Amino acid sequence: MGLALEKLPDWPAGMNRALALAYTGVSEQQMRDWEKEGRVRFRPRGPRGQMIALQSDLDAALNELFGDTVGGGIVF
Repeated sequence: MGLALEKLPDWPAGMNRALALAYTGVSEQQMRDWEKEGRVRFRPRGPRGQMIALQSDLDAALNELFGDTVGGGIVF
């Protein structure tokens, strides 16, 4: 059973770790691997210095993770 389209969130351009994990659906270890590889960078840009990553970096990391499996990658 999935969520109705109108119940899905509008994802922000910058996300804290918890939101980035929910957005991508990857494991904490995968996110740490992306950070080590420099694919995703969390920076202290949020309220009270909260660490934020760009949605575009998360999308690019997902596209690379899945590769060109559907003729051009995944479109986000």
